[in-house]
Amino acid sequence: MIEGRINLYSDTQTRPSLAMREAMLAAPVGDEQKGMDPSVNQLCALVTDLLGKEAAIFLPSGTMCNEIAILVHCERGDGIYCDQKAHIYISEAGGPAALAGASVHPLTGERGVFTGAELNEAILARSRYTPRARLVSIEQTANFSGGTVWPLATIRGVAETARANKLALHMDGARLMNAVVASGVLAREFCADLDSVWVDLTKGLGCPFGGVLAGSADFIDRAWGWKHRLGGAMR
Repeated sequence: MIEGRINLYSDTQTRPSLAMREAMLAAPVGDEQKGMDPSVNQLCALVTDLLGKEAAIFLPSGTMCNEIAILVHCERGDGIYCDQKAHIYISEAGGPAALAGASVHPLTGERGVFTGAELNEAILARSRYTPRARLVSIEQTANFSGGTVWPLATIRGVAETARANKLALHMDGARLMNAVVASGVLAREFCADLDSVWVDLTKGLGCPFGGVLAGSADFIDRAWGWKHRLGGAMR
């Protein structure tokens, strides 16, 4: 008889290994808020290189990564386009509206994935009556749609449509590394056409909390302002 149970509730249920705990004990630390924590600085540099971006910022949670990206990209009244089962739409307590004053326009994708043509059809024509289309958000992998991997070609098609309509493109990359393993495509290839992207440290990695948001140097500089406002900076 098999005793105990296998926990398949979520990939966030992973725990640090003994070696990870020992590394935490030995890690050099400092004032993260002042940019003086060498471990956090090294982590951000590693993620910057991994994703092929200019800069990165450590944040306490993936939801904060998404919401700060939205706050940087959008102004009040702007419109965001994403899949109908995207985390930012169904699992962040209405954050885009509550924090950024932005409205979310969900698309009906195929298992969480929509095409550039579908995005183009969904974008509302600009008028005095419609919200200004400002941001497209995709989720890699599409968790609430069965963990679907966004194909690189599809991302490029969505990016082309976004650029043609002067929209920024953000990736909720909570499980980006799952897509890397499943597809064999490098993370920086998936991220080449993105204006912002983040990766999670708790999804399968055993870290107790945290995510790293990456983008241009200017984007991350503005993200720091929101990190302070939302209480995400640590000492």
